[in-house]
Amino acid sequence: MASIIQNVLDMIGYFTDVAFAFPTSILLLTVGFLLVVLPSLVFGYLAAGGIVDYIVPDSVGRPPAHQR
Repeated sequence: MASIIQNVLDMIGYFTDVAFAFPTSILLLTVGFLLVVLPSLVFGYLAAGGIVDYIVPDSVGRPPAHQR
């Protein structure tokens, strides 16, 4: 477990070094981060909605249907 934490800390250091190497590097890292994180959040939201829709019955919150 300690090696995972050390690897994450090293990764942060490497990304910081790359970000400050050139003026455009920060912009490129930010765009790459957004291209990964935003679709992941949208997919997670849709997947959670699908799971909730599958688990919760359709009749929750609706009055019973009238019988004729």
